[in-house]
Amino acid sequence: MKAFLKKHLGIIILVAAILLFAGGWLFVWNRIGNQMTKAAFRSVYDTLTFDGAHYVRCDLETVRAYLPDTEAISRDLCGDELGTLSFPSETGSVSCPLYACKPLADAGKQNAIVLLEQEEGISAYELSGFQYLDEQTSIWAVCASYGIGYPENIESVIVKDKEGNLLETISEPEALSKFFDRLLKLGEDIGEAGIAEAYYNAYTAEFGETDQIWLEDNTVKAKDDAVYQEAMDFWTKDLRLVTIKLTNGLQLRDCIYAPVPGTFSIYGDYKITEPFFT
Repeated sequence: MKAFLKKHLGIIILVAAILLFAGGWLFVWNRIGNQMTKAAFRSVYDTLTFDGAHYVRCDLETVRAYLPDTEAISRDLCGDELGTLSFPSETGSVSCPLYACKPLADAGKQNAIVLLEQEEGISAYELSGFQYLDEQTSIWAVCASYGIGYPENIESVIVKDKEGNLLETISEPEALSKFFDRLLKLGEDIGEAGIAEAYYNAYTAEFGETDQIWLEDNTVKAKDDAVYQEAMDFWTKDLRLVTIKLTNGLQLRDCIYAPVPGTFSIYGDYKITEPFFT
């Protein structure tokens, strides 16, 4: 036996090393696999749909956009229970109660923010849209879904530059009425093809036809990254981030007003028919 071990010691050590190496990798891959599985199950909590509305998980800064004095996302924000949602888990499924945001509810506001109770604690979710608007839509459908029927339904319009610096806050009734009239004139969503064409047409109107930029499959393509960055700098000149705050508590936040291609993205994408801002 000793002679056998001595004779084959090198092979035995090599096999043992391979087994040890394989076992180590198996342990590592099992651990990575478990982490990926857990991450996949956690990701199902990133968004939720309830009562025809879509919500996305948000942080304290977002909650403060609606409730500036909020100190933390906690049970103190929870109002009436809206229902129970089920989520897949490693052991089957879990049920989590969904709550209205008490400060908003007490003020007679709609569910711009809802709260989900999980095993880890309370998570806040911001309204991101409605199932009714999932297909190509119009500005009239957006207004109807968000409760914008009259200028008086708009509390204020906050306008920032593309870096997020505040430019102006529109709150005077006359100015809000003009904004509302221009909003309704946006009409139908122009879709991916329309938005790509608007950007391409703006570029060629400024620089002429060129082989540096072209349209392909409803997308603007560029020869290289440098050309694309130059075009992007042109397209985003004087771009505005617009937040429409409504009296019902809902907000259409950081809508993209791009005067160079002449588009306004408010849930969908629309062609600007009349300038909104100077």
